[in-house]
Amino acid sequence: MAATESFHEQLLTSTEISPSKVLWNRFRKHRLALVGLAILIFLFAFSFFGPYVSPYDPDAQFLTEPMAPLTQAHPLGSDELGRDVLTRMMWAGRISLTLSLYVTFSTTLLGIMIGSLAGYFGGFLDSLLMRLVDFMLTLPLLPLLLLLSAMSLRGGLPIPLPQFLIHFFAWIVGISADKGENVVLLATIMIVFGWMGTARLVRGQAMSVRNMEYMDAARALGASPWRMIFRQMMPNIMAPIIVAATFGFGQVIILEAALSFVGFGIQPPSSSWGSMLNNVRDFMLMQPWRAFVPGFAIFLASISYNFMGDALRDALDPHLKR
Repeated sequence: MAATESFHEQLLTSTEISPSKVLWNRFRKHRLALVGLAILIFLFAFSFFGPYVSPYDPDAQFLTEPMAPLTQAHPLGSDELGRDVLTRMMWAGRISLTLSLYVTFSTTLLGIMIGSLAGYFGGFLDSLLMRLVDFMLTLPLLPLLLLLSAMSLRGGLPIPLPQFLIHFFAWIVGISADKGENVVLLATIMIVFGWMGTARLVRGQAMSVRNMEYMDAARALGASPWRMIFRQMMPNIMAPIIVAATFGFGQVIILEAALSFVGFGIQPPSSSWGSMLNNVRDFMLMQPWRAFVPGFAIFLASISYNFMGDALRDALDPHLKR
């Protein structure tokens, strides 16, 4: 009898699957999510490793070859200043993709902090923070972003930015500190108006778990409020936050492209995929592929993040029994 019980224990141990493996098994069942993951890996490799293969400088002007057609020397032609379009696509991808990561992580972190405080403590603090969220949500986002971006371009928006952050961002993207300051300023404006959705989501999740049995047990053992929030509550509400953040990546790329397309995003000589769309407006009939290529890159990045968000939503569902 004892030998039989020992055999069953060994069998259960050998067949036990770790949570990360369960998550991966559920995630990979979504074929579109795997395609999206492969596309994102390609876009990041294209943007961060491609410039080391390209023989051209993104800002180098070959004035003898402006508006060059598709040739072996210039696979995507050259722009009106004679700059190689393919090389600029690579460097533009660095800014677009890095900006999406920075803004999404920052807005998610800010939303987690504010939402968890409101949901856990409740009362006056909850009312105060949620009224702030309601006020921010009533503001017209795109007009405000256009106004603040226009003011920043004219030097009328004196927001002090940490120098180490500017230099770090410029180092990652591979641009000068002056150009990096403009990008970080744009990202800061987007962060200020982008955290409210996450805050409301986290607050709702926090209110649903703050009176659970395990929370009462930790409270009875003398755990501090901060330990309750970060060690007990947050691990149990991270699944919807991760999914929301995944969808946020694509939204940031589209928002930055919209701002750059109307002239208030990334400024020359730096470029993003959105600003490349803006620059080609006067040359659409002569070089239509210059609009298609960055637009298609924005589309691929956005839809890939959305596919991954759908898969993560199902993979992190604790009631899913597949």
